[in-house]
Amino acid sequence: MKSIQGKMVILYILLVLVAMEIIGVQLVQRLQNYYDNNFRTTLETQANLLAGFAARYFTGEQNEAYLGDLVDDFRLQTGAQITIVDASGMVLAASGAQREQLGKRLQQSHLTRALSGVPTAEVLRESEQRSRSLHLAVPVKRGRQVVGAVGISSSLSEVDRTLNEIKGIFLKATASALLATGALSFALARTITKPIQEVTNQAAAIAAGEFGEPVTVYSEDEVGQLAAMFNYLRERLQQNLTALSQEKEKVEAVLANLNDGVVALDPAGKIVLINPAALHLLQAKCNAEDILARPWAEAFPEINLESALNKAVPGKIATVHLEGEATGGRILRAHVAPIASDAAQPGMIITFQDITDQEQLESMRREFVANVSHELRTPLTTVKSYVETILDDDDSLKPDLRRHFLTVVNDEVDRMTRLVRDLLQLAQFDAGRAHWKKRPTDLSSLAADVLERFQVQAERRQLTLELKVTKTLPQVSVDRDRIGQVLSNLISNAIKFTPAGGCIQVSVTAASENMIRTAVTDNGAGIPAEDQPRIFERFYRVDKARSRSLGGTGLGLPIARQIVEAHGGYIKLSSVLGQGTSVSFLLPAISEGRDQDHA
Repeated sequence: MKSIQGKMVILYILLVLVAMEIIGVQLVQRLQNYYDNNFRTTLETQANLLAGFAARYFTGEQNEAYLGDLVDDFRLQTGAQITIVDASGMVLAASGAQREQLGKRLQQSHLTRALSGVPTAEVLRESEQRSRSLHLAVPVKRGRQVVGAVGISSSLSEVDRTLNEIKGIFLKATASALLATGALSFALARTITKPIQEVTNQAAAIAAGEFGEPVTVYSEDEVGQLAAMFNYLRERLQQNLTALSQEKEKVEAVLANLNDGVVALDPAGKIVLINPAALHLLQAKCNAEDILARPWAEAFPEINLESALNKAVPGKIATVHLEGEATGGRILRAHVAPIASDAAQPGMIITFQDITDQEQLESMRREFVANVSHELRTPLTTVKSYVETILDDDDSLKPDLRRHFLTVVNDEVDRMTRLVRDLLQLAQFDAGRAHWKKRPTDLSSLAADVLERFQVQAERRQLTLELKVTKTLPQVSVDRDRIGQVLSNLISNAIKFTPAGGCIQVSVTAASENMIRTAVTDNGAGIPAEDQPRIFERFYRVDKARSRSLGGTGLGLPIARQIVEAHGGYIKLSSVLGQGTSVSFLLPAISEGRDQDHA
C-alpha cells in the first residue's frame, strides 16, 4: 500500500491489536492461575482430610471395608476419583475406573512421590478430550512414618469452560475496538494527508514549470508549518529561477562574443554547449542545434581529442595543438579540463585558441636565426681565406704585428663560426629536425673519454681534473655524441671560470633506481643567486665581457638543456658565489626489459 493514509490506518489498527493481544494474554493467564490455585487448594484440603480418616486403617482402628466406604462417600461428595495405597504402592481402595487396580501396585508418579513423604500436585491434559485434570497425592503417616498415600484426580473442565467464556468476551471487545480504531485513524490520517496531497500536487505543477497559487495552510501544527515553508520555498525558487535565467542570458552573451571557442561535454562525452567561435574555429558544417547532444567523435570525427580527454584529471589541464585541413589551415591550442564534480567521471570543458599568428611569429624568429647563421657562414669563410692569404704574403708590416693582428682576426672568426654552429643546432632543436642516434651507453666510460680530451688544457691552466664514478651502474640509451657535447660544454665552462690551482670533478652516480646523475663541479668564482634562474636562457651571460673574451657564445647551457630534455632527463645548476658551481643532469637508466631489447 503506497498511500500514507492507508499506512496510518493499518499502523493504528496493528497497534491496538497488539495491545489487546498483550492485555488478553496476560488477563487469561492470570485468571487461569487464579482458578487453578483455588481448585487445587480445595482439592488439597479434601485430600488431607481423607488422609486423616485413612490413617485409622493403618493404625488398626478400622478394616478394609472402612476404606471402601470412605472412598465412596468422598466420591459422592466431590465427584473426584480417589485411590488409597499402602507403603508398597499396592491399591487398598479406589473409586471409578481405579477399582480394577485393587490389590495391584501402581507406579503413578504423583503417588510414588507422596510415598516418599512429599505432597504432589500436577496438571495433566488428556490428549483425546483435550481437557485438563488435576492429580494430587498426599502421604498418610503414622507418627513420622509414611504408611500409605491418598491420591485424588479431578477434571478442570469447569475452570476451562469459564476461561473460554472470558476469552470469547475479550475477542468481541477486541473486534469492536479495532473497528472504532479504524474509523478514528482514517479520520485522523485524512487531516494529515489532505494538506500533504495538496503540497504534492503543487510540487508536481512547479516541476512542470507552473507555479500557480500557493497551497492553503489549514493549521499551525507541523503539517501547517510544512505548507507554509513550501510556499516560502516556492517563492524563493521562482526568484532564483528568474535570476538564473538572467545569468544564463549573460553567460550566453559572453560566450557568443568570445574570440576563443568553448565546448562543454557531459560525462558520456556528448556536447552540451558550443559557442559560435568554436563553430567557426572547428569548421563546423552545421549549426549548434544540430551538434548538441552528439558525441564529440561523431560531431567532429576529423579532430582527435581522445588523448587530451584521457589526460585531463582534476587539478590538471591537458593541452593539445591542432592544425591541418580539419582546422582550415589554422593552428589551434586546445585546453581540456574536467568540470568540478563529485561524480566518478566528470564532464569536460574544452577551450580553443587560434595561435596561428603566434606560431607564425615564432617560426619567423626561428627562421631568422637560421638564415642569419647561413648568411654569416659565407663572409666568415671569405674573411678566413683572406687572413690566411695575408699570413702567407710578403712582409709589408712587421711580421710580429701582422701575425698578431691576423691571429686575433682568426680567433674571432673561429668564435663566430662556433656561434653559427650553435645557432644552427638550436634551430634544429626548435624545428624538431634533430636526429638522435640513441644506443646503450656507459656514462662512466663516456665521462672518462671526454675528460681525457681536456687534460692538456687543464694542465695548461694549472687545474686538476678528477673523475668519480660508481661501479656497476646501468647503461643509458642516448646519442653518445650529443651527451658527449653536453659534458664538453660543462667541463669547458668549468675550466674557463676556475682560477689556477682549482679542481674540477666529474662524477657519475645513481640518483635513484632508474635515474643516473652526471655532475660537473668546480671551486671557481660561482654565480650570483640573482643570475642563476636565467642561466639557461639563450645568449644570457653573467659576465658578458669576460665570457666573450674567453670565446663563449652564451648558447652552451641552452644547448645542453635541449639535449638532456630530448633524452627524457633534466638538468639543474647549484652555485655559491665565491665557492664554486655544480651543474648536473639526470638521465633515465635502461630497465631490464629495455636492456634485453637492445641486446
